[in-house]
Amino acid sequence: LNYSERIDLNARENRGMTPLMVACKIGHKEVVKMLLNYPEIIDLNAREERGMTALMFASLCGHKDVVKLLLNYSNRIDLNAKDNFGRTALMFASLRGHEDVVRLLLNHSDRLELNAKSNRLGKTAFMFACTNGHKDIVKVLLNYSERIDLNARENRGMTPLMVACKIGHKEVVKMLLNYPEIIDLNA
Repeated sequence: LNYSERIDLNARENRGMTPLMVACKIGHKEVVKMLLNYPEIIDLNAREERGMTALMFASLCGHKDVVKLLLNYSNRIDLNAKDNFGRTALMFASLRGHEDVVRLLLNHSDRLELNAKSNRLGKTAFMFACTNGHKDIVKVLLNYSERIDLNARENRGMTPLMVACKIGHKEVVKMLLNYPEIIDLNA
């Protein structure tokens, strides 16, 4: 990339993805590393047509090494950025079951909005983990119970416990029942 003055490092393809987004989505750690050598040029918060950022793609796809590289620039990345549906990088990692990525993001929990809700469904990262039966992520997020509303209701009025019961995620339900002091069992 010796010609960075003449090459548009933020060029976009048909759906608005930049080279950084493509590399993050596919998980090309070395390419991401090369692109990040130009932090004054690369737009780390660029969004494609659905509002997704490079961090969101890496989190969604579970590319923990790429997420780690991006988080080295966390002072320049909006960790709470939402796509057009209101989903954040933490929500994507939680919904897909990428525990390592969730842990990496939580290392920056002082800057994360842990109770952010998606637009259409009104779900939080904790709710996505419970909905999809990702008990390991539920357990990790329970460690942040002083900052996470564990009884938050999604748009249909259901709590994480209700959703886990409805879907039949026995392990998640069992785990939540072990926390009656913070999980409202009668909600």
